[in-house]
Amino acid sequence: MGFLKRWEYLKEVKRWHGLREMLTVAFVAGSYRGSKRLLLIILDHPQPIPKAVEASRSHRFFFAEPEELERFQDPAYEISGSNIQQVRDGTSLCLLQLDGDVLVGYSWVWTSKLAYIEDGVYINLPDSAVYNYKGYTNPIYRGFGFQGLRHLKLLEHFKKEGVTCLFAFVNRLNTKSLHGVKKSGYQVIGELLVRHRKGRVHARLSLPEWFWPGKETSLTRHTTIRAKSS
Repeated sequence: MGFLKRWEYLKEVKRWHGLREMLTVAFVAGSYRGSKRLLLIILDHPQPIPKAVEASRSHRFFFAEPEELERFQDPAYEISGSNIQQVRDGTSLCLLQLDGDVLVGYSWVWTSKLAYIEDGVYINLPDSAVYNYKGYTNPIYRGFGFQGLRHLKLLEHFKKEGVTCLFAFVNRLNTKSLHGVKKSGYQVIGELLVRHRKGRVHARLSLPEWFWPGKETSLTRHTTIRAKSS
């Protein structure tokens, strides 16, 4: 990102979230130059607002088949062919929310306990967590809190499998997403620093050990992981 684009982005952050947030973003960008600082977050107590429940009484919530997703394969909806293929392969599930035939939004979850973060970086999740890696709400339906309602339905669905929380991550520089997930009730529990350099992936993970209850893991606090990029 060039200087002018960075400056325009910082001005946008200030306009939406104030001077303090703008300075924080500028500090993080400068301190972690060349690296991604990803905040690791969980949601275990979603609290959808009453108007979301009331406004969705006639809506349908269901896990979509690939053929159903193809109807909405459009850049505007941020659904790609690779996303649909993941559902076809069984590596992910997509909870759709429809108002008649109109797409209200969706929440995408990873079915494996090995959560793909980006090329060369994965996190082994505990049995109590499911990876919510993609979400969307149609602009004409925003402001109702439907995302939080979909999160509740996800946890209700996976409860029988012993799942108690949704796991996700957000880039610290993505201010809009960060404020959005906090509004939904997500809590920051750790961070992951990722850097791609000379054909290798360097990652440093910081997470509390209670995130893996009852099992040992090689991914403990402040562990450095190095893996070849694919």
